[in-house]
Amino acid sequence: MANKFSVAFSYYFKNYYRSRSFYLMLALILLITAIMSYFSFRYQGKIDSFLGKFDRSAITAGLKARALDYIWSFVLVDIPVYAAVFFGSPSISSEIEDRTAFHIFSLPVGRITILSAKYAAAYAVTILVSTIYFIAEAIITRTIYGTIDLNAYLESFAITLIFVGSVIAFTFFISSIFNRNIYAYITVLIIYFLVFNAIDVITSLLYSTTSPFLLNNAANIIMEVFININLFTFSPTISLSPAGSSQVLLAVAVMIIYMAASIAAAAILFENKEAK
Repeated sequence: MANKFSVAFSYYFKNYYRSRSFYLMLALILLITAIMSYFSFRYQGKIDSFLGKFDRSAITAGLKARALDYIWSFVLVDIPVYAAVFFGSPSISSEIEDRTAFHIFSLPVGRITILSAKYAAAYAVTILVSTIYFIAEAIITRTIYGTIDLNAYLESFAITLIFVGSVIAFTFFISSIFNRNIYAYITVLIIYFLVFNAIDVITSLLYSTTSPFLLNNAANIIMEVFININLFTFSPTISLSPAGSSQVLLAVAVMIIYMAASIAAAAILFENKEAK
């Protein structure tokens, strides 16, 4: 079983990093990193002005470094989503659309092994491109302010690893529903950026709070471990302190639930897929 998994993982991983989607995502990451680096150097004084509105006496190099990391993480939270759309959305639907399922389903390899290997490969390439951005964030922050909150940085990175797993699992679940890639692509984007946000707007209007059970809201903890600023409600909460442990644990729990439920649903649907 382990040997079959490693062979399948190696095959799918090579397919991913040799694909046009991988190089397109890599180019986007490098472009976004370059833009963020430029603006970090060009407008670093704006961070001082922003923090000065709250408590100028509390401004330190460490606080400014965390504020810059917050801004970088503000962009980071969407990077795994687009990577997951590239690598996860066509993961299962493509096997039916491209008719490769006829060959794969006849192999002496269990479908769960195939699904697990493909999921692990998609996870690996997504982490690969995301890590480039994360490393650049640390280098820029350290260069500008001479320091970095290593604990918050590593915590944000660890949460990102979990988030990547959950959002890819979610795209695998959506992909297992359809037999055409385009439907999977569109559905993932609509659900994540339209449906989730619509639900969040409604709950914000009715209850003046965000919906903690939504995956996109849970992802915000990636940046809130630096500065606990939530700008996505009609009554924004702002704190220059990092998010509390209860907030972090709740967000991580939501991500894990999405991951477990999505991959389980994808496994059930994939197990019952028929080549057409």
